[in-house]
Amino acid sequence: MSKRFHCEFEDCFCTNFKLHCNNLCFHCKHANIWHSLKEKPPCDDKLSFVSSRKPAHAPQYENIQIAIEIFEPMPPPLEETDEVIYCTDIEVLPV
Repeated sequence: MSKRFHCEFEDCFCTNFKLHCNNLCFHCKHANIWHSLKEKPPCDDKLSFVSSRKPAHAPQYENIQIAIEIFEPMPPPLEETDEVIYCTDIEVLPV
């Protein structure tokens, strides 16, 4: 029979399968199929290298209100002059 490790049944915290007389785990009473065939990878507190640095700070989110508008470009205002010059003939137009 192969060795079984941690229990994967919902929130069960059993770390090692130990066979009981009724073919269930002695610790958590779950069947062997709920126990993993592979060992969990080591977590931070069990690693050989322990950093003395503080962990990175958690991000802080801000709720910023943004006004959204539709941009409509407007032509610049025309200069008002008293003297209005109109073209009187096609030949007078500059070429």
